[in-house]
Amino acid sequence: MGISQFIKESRRILRLATKPSRTELWMSTRVSLLAMVAVGMLSFIIQYLMTVITSGWGG
Repeated sequence: MGISQFIKESRRILRLATKPSRTELWMSTRVSLLAMVAVGMLSFIIQYLMTVITSGWGG
């Protein structure tokens, strides 16, 4: 794929792209926040379990 083909394809994509509506933007925000909370909770649970499991080691 040459430079001219890349530019042509890029223009085509930009013409088709639309600005998201307020509803779509809010939905994306909610999904992203929910995913961050889920990953945070999972990492907290794993950290807590590892602390409980290894608390008696090395002593």
